[in-house]
Amino acid sequence: MTRRATLRLSFDCDNACVFCAQAPAQVEQLDAPNAPDAPDIAEQLEGLREQADELTFIGGEPCLDPRLPALITDARARGFRRVGVQTNANACEPEALAAAGLTDLHLSIHGPDAATHDYHSDHPGSFAANMALLSRAQRAGLRVVVATVLTRSNFRELAKLPTLLKPRGVAAWLLEFPRPYGRAAEHFPRVVPRLGMAVPYALHALELARRNDLPAWIRGVPRCTLGPFARVALPDAPRSYAPACEPCAMRPRCCGVDAAYLEAFGARELTARAQDIAPAEDPHRGALTRMFVGVGALVEWTPAKADTGGGKHRRLPVLAHSGGPEPQ
Repeated sequence: MTRRATLRLSFDCDNACVFCAQAPAQVEQLDAPNAPDAPDIAEQLEGLREQADELTFIGGEPCLDPRLPALITDARARGFRRVGVQTNANACEPEALAAAGLTDLHLSIHGPDAATHDYHSDHPGSFAANMALLSRAQRAGLRVVVATVLTRSNFRELAKLPTLLKPRGVAAWLLEFPRPYGRAAEHFPRVVPRLGMAVPYALHALELARRNDLPAWIRGVPRCTLGPFARVALPDAPRSYAPACEPCAMRPRCCGVDAAYLEAFGARELTARAQDIAPAEDPHRGALTRMFVGVGALVEWTPAKADTGGGKHRRLPVLAHSGGPEPQ
């Protein structure tokens, strides 16, 4: 079975996304080095090749690492059939990366215009960088997929994205519910939307993607809220479940909701269903959905407070997370 692995180069990033699960202040507390040295990367590549035949470099922002072209070439030489980069577009040079052996790009576009997207990335000009990169990637022969994090600030704008992405050569689109870690936890009230408010807009956007022949999926949303669109829900790592979830026929395939969401909003939006909906039959599903490698490490956030011991306030460690179960 074809599998895609991920390799993190560092946590360095030139965006400051409001929903980022890896806020730098928390990442600094991790014991692991920020950027592995060359022997470590070579060893990791060798081990990953034994497990997978596709690879995505992730960060932070991998394109900030000057070693990236050489690492792509090394990965292809080791036998990875497809090699991708998860990038925010600001520093990406697709022509050079394609020449090194890159096959695909994974972009994050969080609105149909600069005002919406740049608000989320906290990097003026990042929307324009993504639009330019889409054109350059298409000319370089790279396959591109796009993920959009579903937030309180953009859910009303989602319907505009299919007609923005499809003409620009995007191969597939994913709507992703935010995880309340890192900055998303720090800014929970202005990042995480109520399911009952945001999901109907997301489903409308998915239907518009279907009408525009843009393969699209959703991840991180409880299946009971999706109606017939549960057929395009991608699997994700289990979270928390409310008592109402116990008898639900959808639970075996459902990721549930984060405990922080239940604490903030309760479980009244969740309803046990008597029957599940099977995933849609799609011959391209596996090849495309494998490219959506997830949000990566999840870093706990706790509010800063006075430290009577004279040292820094200790934050909780990173949680092991690989972006969900292995895609089929």
